Amino acid sequence: MRNKKSKQQTLRPALAAILTGILLLGVAVTGTDALTTFESEDILNDAIENYNSANYDKAIEMLRPLADDETVNLEHRKDALRYLGRCYVATRNNQKAKAALEKLIVLEPPLIEFDPDRESPPLMRVYYQARKKKSNSYELERKDPGIKTMAIMDFRNSSITEKEKYDPMEKGFSDILISRLNGQTDLKVVERERLQWILQELEIQNKYSMEGAVRAGKQLGVHVVVFGSYIIVDNSIWLSARLVKVESSEILFTTDVKGKPDDFFELTEKLGQKIRKAVDGGKLSEASGPSKTTNSLEAILSYSEGLELLERGEYADAHQKFNEALEHDPTYEKAKLKSDSIKDLLVYSDSETY
Repeated sequence: MRNKKSKQQTLRPALAAILTGILLLGVAVTGTDALTTFESEDILNDAIENYNSANYDKAIEMLRPLADDETVNLEHRKDALRYLGRCYVATRNNQKAKAALEKLIVLEPPLIEFDPDRESPPLMRVYYQARKKKSNSYELERKDPGIKTMAIMDFRNSSITEKEKYDPMEKGFSDILISRLNGQTDLKVVERERLQWILQELEIQNKYSMEGAVRAGKQLGVHVVVFGSYIIVDNSIWLSARLVKVESSEILFTTDVKGKPDDFFELTEKLGQKIRKAVDGGKLSEASGPSKTTNSLEAILSYSEGLELLERGEYADAHQKFNEALEHDPTYEKAKLKSDSIKDLLVYSDSETY
């Protein structure tokens, strides 16, 4: 039995390569014009193996026929298009990546989404572009139209002393709030990556202002936006936030919390509870699974620096910062996800930019 299994494992990559060649030549497989589910799965698994080994050209060669063949198992075809997008982004071919994701979106429903914690920024930008092209709008796609939506802007650092040290937290506080609030019942929070993309698309310079927040919120089609600031002085921190109704630009409420810098996670949690209550008067539901964030100030500072470098396209330095965050807290899941998400972009030299 063991020998039989060993032979199957040995033959599998060879079989996948043979089947890919047959498909490329347009030759009938097993007496029909369509691949069986087993055959397309074999090719897909071999292509994914090549992708994971950074053999992107080989992976593309195997994925493209699967993606183009309408007779292929639908889920296998979707996976082929997902990995094609990743491969094209890794090889700096964003136009082909966009074309692959446009084909993928056509295969909806159900709604096809990408997780910005697990995908690289260039791939997410391509995804948002494909979304906009399909709907001719920046508005969010909703699984449930009844769910309330929110955008959280980066917080402004209004500190005077040690301002430079805590500047990266402008991104860190909003990231923690989004992680805390997203996934709660009756509330959908826009991923930070999409918000940053639309700010660039609309060339909104003052992202800390109510005017900029409302303008971005209207384009996204969200109900409310949150913007705020923080001040760190004498080992104390004040976090303040405003909740604004996008449709009318009405300030629904203003609130703040105070504590020590090391208590940043508890402070953002308290702030999140106040925001959640103001949105629908309800209480926070139980978080699903373990927290992705950290209680380490050093870890969140390194992570926040990584986010800033990521947005500037400095991927090698960003990767180093995410790993630095993991050194401070090895359990920091978001830092691990971000570090892994940009590994593909490190295969090519820094001179090859997007």
